[in-house]
Amino acid sequence: LPPLAFLVCLILSAIAWFFINFSIDQEHTLEYKVICSELPDGKKSCTFSVTSLLLTFKTRGLDYLTPEYAEENRIVNLSVKELVKNKNKRSAYSFSNKELCNFLVDNGYPELISVEKPEVLTLYVK
Repeated sequence: LPPLAFLVCLILSAIAWFFINFSIDQEHTLEYKVICSELPDGKKSCTFSVTSLLLTFKTRGLDYLTPEYAEENRIVNLSVKELVKNKNKRSAYSFSNKELCNFLVDNGYPELISVEKPEVLTLYVK
């Protein structure tokens, strides 16, 4: 009987740990591939100075088990038209990680707290 009692206590403590650990707010830094969409009128292509972004999110632990944080879904689809709408027309645009973070929070990433890398994202449009 003692091994059974130990096993029951072990299982109950594991369940308690799981619920306590995953019910608090946590920060996680994840790598996201970056792609562009919705080019401004008259533009045919765009490229970024980097191929991925390192983003830090703060949300409940269990939320990280949802499909939106799964590795195959870690893609940031940046609307170039929206990203550059308040800037003068050029062939290259630079955005600080703070500017990029604010843009992403306003456009579908409300749990985002910072863009870790790159410090500056450059967008080239042709």
